[in-house]
Amino acid sequence: MQLYYFLPVLFIGAVVAYSMWVRQRMASMSPEQLAEQFHASYAPYFDLGADEKVVGAWSGVEFQGPRSAASRLAGAALNSASAAVVGVSTYVPNVQVGLTSTGRLLVSREHSELGERGHYKQLCAFAPGANALDAAAAHPGESPGDAPKNPYNPLVSLEFVQLRGEGAEPYEAWMSPQGGQLGQPGFRSILQAAGAKA
Repeated sequence: MQLYYFLPVLFIGAVVAYSMWVRQRMASMSPEQLAEQFHASYAPYFDLGADEKVVGAWSGVEFQGPRSAASRLAGAALNSASAAVVGVSTYVPNVQVGLTSTGRLLVSREHSELGERGHYKQLCAFAPGANALDAAAAHPGESPGDAPKNPYNPLVSLEFVQLRGEGAEPYEAWMSPQGGQLGQPGFRSILQAAGAKA
């Protein structure tokens, strides 16, 4: 029985060892290899053109309208009850946003197939020059409500983002500021990458 007490310690040790191995492997890669690895990780989410590469990627959840924390909790309880009784539940889809080497912003939305989540299909594409706006720039004087829980890292709050481009309907989502963009050190918000211009 005492062996069970050591399982969390062993798990944490394995995670630390794996992360050190990944860092060491990445440090030995050339910038071209890193760019190709980054592209290969995110390309399956999007419909890319010939010779188009993913150079930036952000994760989030689709914006479902302004909601308070209390209404979100009530909705979660109702969803749980309907899943238990009927066997069907609803969920807020996750989204992936990619910046391509041609400057396009692509949005891929999660959908379920036969009740299984985790399938993505590209929903919209913004031509080069599209902007990412925060809540104050997108809806002056209005609040988008409380941010939902971040499914990717519960320690980091999601930020409201509206993607807006020439000849396309705006798209709104709650995005993690922990995105990545080639050539930029550390995490980078989509608001930094695509500019929060009004």
